[in-house]
Amino acid sequence: MAGITGGAALADSIDPPAARQLMAPGAAAVAAAGAHASLADMVQAVGPSVVQIQVKSQAGDQQAGGFGPAPELQDRLGQLFGFQFPQGMPQEQAPTRGALGSGFIIDASGLVLTNNHVVEGATDVTVQLSDGRELPGKVLGRDPKIDVAVVQIEGGGRFQPIQWGDSDHIRVGDSVFAMGSPFGLGNTVTSGILSARGRDLGAGPYDDFLQVDAAINSGNSGGPLFDARGNVVGINTAILSPSGGNVGIGFAIPAHMARQVAQQIAEHGSVQRGRIGVSLQTLTPEVAQEMGVKEGKGALIAGVEPGGPAASAGLASGDVVENFAGQPIADSRDLARAVAAAKVGAHVPVKVLRDGRLLSFDLPIGTDRTANS
Repeated sequence: MAGITGGAALADSIDPPAARQLMAPGAAAVAAAGAHASLADMVQAVGPSVVQIQVKSQAGDQQAGGFGPAPELQDRLGQLFGFQFPQGMPQEQAPTRGALGSGFIIDASGLVLTNNHVVEGATDVTVQLSDGRELPGKVLGRDPKIDVAVVQIEGGGRFQPIQWGDSDHIRVGDSVFAMGSPFGLGNTVTSGILSARGRDLGAGPYDDFLQVDAAINSGNSGGPLFDARGNVVGINTAILSPSGGNVGIGFAIPAHMARQVAQQIAEHGSVQRGRIGVSLQTLTPEVAQEMGVKEGKGALIAGVEPGGPAASAGLASGDVVENFAGQPIADSRDLARAVAAAKVGAHVPVKVLRDGRLLSFDLPIGTDRTANS
């Protein structure tokens, strides 16, 4: 208190009116921004929408319940996705394998969104609500390509769904908080900020992860990432950790991507994405300069599938796609996501650079359906 008082006295001795004008709005602004505000009311409001998912699967299934989608990706990140169990356990000693994950209710009928790796290979699913009730669950569909799955709670009446947020416009530095069930402890809250956007972890062509510093640990997989209003902006999915514990680098699937997939699974039991039948290659600065690509932006087509949509439209290997459906294309991942989101059966205008000339094509969109399995 002495330091504060002394500072105020010094300011008044210089210019009392000006000092008061500068200081008072400053204090009010901090309070309005809520830099140190409690999250208690918001957490209490959204808590009933967050669930714990308990999974049993065949002991030989290495993917079930949260081991991560691929060994090569696990090697790359150190530790990924979900709850870890000892390897090499004799099957006769453990005929089934247990795992824990998290999820959140997206519809009052009891639809729960979680990660694919949490429920992949599951023979039995139990959903534990925040009030302690345990109800059976049924996997309606899975999408391994972005690691999303939908579970239907069976019985129990109506449920409290989350509210969706805007993951497209959340900014680096915005406050976020995560909820889930780390290590099976039950609903746990951690907070932080959005550290980065658009992270590519090498998991697949649709990588577009949000990076956060909110603590995410084993068992948090599939839980929601909320914005400052208590709306879901992502699904907590992975951590980068050389030690296996939280080091402040976590990743979440953007809500807009997960929501689109969840709607398709809920309606059709499978996911249908656009497909044009090409393989893509990274457009390096050297290649871009050699091909005369301005600013080095675009998606380089490495190969075209004979008889596929791109081939029928006239696209060829070596073309650089610079615009798709009226939107500029920055790189191959940008094109992959744009094609995936395109309406199957539609015709989309594209512009490609070929031999220094900008050409226009009418590109039909085929289908790439991920079956429910």
